[in-house]
Amino acid sequence: MRMLSLVIALLTLCVASTAWAQTAQFHAGVTRISVSGEDRLDTFIWYPTETQEIPWQAGPFPISASRNAPVAAGQFPVLLLSHGGGAGGGSPLVLRNLSTYLARQGFIVVAPIHGNTAFLHRPYQITAAFEAMMADPRFAIHADADKLGMLGFSLGGAVALRIAGGVPDFEHLATYCAAHPDDAKSCGAGPGGKSGTAPSKQTQFLGQSPQAPRLPLKALALLDPFAVLFTPAGLTSVKIPTLVFRPKQSDLGEEKLNALIAGLPYPPKVVYVSGGHFVMTDVCPPALKAAAPEVCDDAQGVDRAAIQTEIEGQIVAFFHSKL
Repeated sequence: MRMLSLVIALLTLCVASTAWAQTAQFHAGVTRISVSGEDRLDTFIWYPTETQEIPWQAGPFPISASRNAPVAAGQFPVLLLSHGGGAGGGSPLVLRNLSTYLARQGFIVVAPIHGNTAFLHRPYQITAAFEAMMADPRFAIHADADKLGMLGFSLGGAVALRIAGGVPDFEHLATYCAAHPDDAKSCGAGPGGKSGTAPSKQTQFLGQSPQAPRLPLKALALLDPFAVLFTPAGLTSVKIPTLVFRPKQSDLGEEKLNALIAGLPYPPKVVYVSGGHFVMTDVCPPALKAAAPEVCDDAQGVDRAAIQTEIEGQIVAFFHSKL
């Protein structure tokens, strides 16, 4: 009996240690659509396909998913993705490997290119991209809109919280930035900002309306989110399961994240990983490493590829259990 118990314990340990190593169910396809409106909004859509993957290049980014391949048979959960900001506006292609992995695991990922737009425009862009995907005949019969989740990295985490019902507090942000002018990531690195300064009211309220767009999200995954924009009072309506990833050496500030975690009415699952803020993004291709060392270089001993594998598996397990 003791031997049987030992065998069961070892088997349980093996299962736990490989819980995040899911076998790919599909190949990954990707397409790019243009959403009509006041301004053109280009959007990447990653999705499951039965077609063999043919890698290609988008600027410096190698992409493994096949372009414009047929969508696999069946219905699939939908994940909206909002990338980070930065002075250049950011790009969803810094999360291309994560999106490809999610497509292989049976998700449709909708990721608009926000461009150099202010925070309050971005929830509208996410909504427009989602509606355009649902209206596209290639995806209309395959996208399960009742199983809707969202991922957000950095500023994209704040976008996700906004769409889930969070109310940003710009006075709180301005007060914080006045007291912490050296916090460039929180106070000046986003679109329209200047390093070390609080965002102007013109930038803050650009595109604001009495009621922000809100989608019926069932779950959120936040990758080192921009937390200082929210106080507990502004988070009372975000009542959905949330998974938060936090790099241990992030320069977004532990105190701000802890306040966000404590303020969410549905206690989130928090996962800490090694590395700085950009360890959340894909391993940089060689062409990008020399141009953007602040994004691509990790501290000695930090294995970004291994961390990405852990993050991908946990995100898939989380959304499969919550959607």
